Amino acid sequence: MLFSQSFVELDLDKSYISYDGKHPAHNWTGISNEIQGSFELNIQDLTLSKIDLYVPVFSFDSKNASRDSNMLDVVEEYYYPYVRFVSTKIHKKNNEFIVTGSISFHGITKEFVIPVKYIMENNNVIIKSEFAIMLSDFKIKRPSLLTIKIRNKVDIKVYLEGSI
Repeated sequence: MLFSQSFVELDLDKSYISYDGKHPAHNWTGISNEIQGSFELNIQDLTLSKIDLYVPVFSFDSKNASRDSNMLDVVEEYYYPYVRFVSTKIHKKNNEFIVTGSISFHGITKEFVIPVKYIMENNNVIIKSEFAIMLSDFKIKRPSLLTIKIRNKVDIKVYLEGSI
């Protein structure tokens, strides 16, 4: 094969990015499957693959319109409409990959090192990852309920499924 780079076409009915918010009174999950951007897979050497994905902030749904509306205000969605991840380096470690890249959120870009599980069956690609961000790292003022702020740490889950 002359060209080993292949673009992965994500199945947006199956792919999603979610966040878990926590507060002593309740926990919740916001999910979006409106993933945009590009995922370029180098089949001969996966460490040469490139990821540039972004998600509109308004697309996250926690099944509570009031909470979602408040979240959009807190993250100032009208100024910063997207969360974006761009990879800068990928290396293999044991049975998973470690992807280094930058997350841009709320007008701030920070480097992250993210563990990724990769599965390829025929021409179908599945990527799974779990990591956490700190709202304070992105200068997001944590909302309060009953004078208690939500947890600073937000757990992120990524599930991408697509074909090449």
